[in-house]
Amino acid sequence: MAVAQLLIWAIWAGTTRHSSHWKLWLVVVGGGMAMLLEVYDFPPYQGFVDAHALWHAATIPLTYIWWSFIKDDAVYRTSDLTKKKDKKC
Repeated sequence: MAVAQLLIWAIWAGTTRHSSHWKLWLVVVGGGMAMLLEVYDFPPYQGFVDAHALWHAATIPLTYIWWSFIKDDAVYRTSDLTKKKDKKC
């Protein structure tokens, strides 16, 4: 499911004219790389850091970038709808 979701977002990011599509690309690529940490699990390095811990660490900046994209998308969609409304009047 996660691979399908990343592919759908990648297709949308590649075809849209959205001003913040680069943030979406960053989340898709970063999410794919983080997913590899879950798939190719390795034991703790010197008893401290394992793949699952690195996955959790990777999701922190990805979450920030994702919600930054969501905010930009809301502004973009609102301004787009406002422009359409002004053209009709």
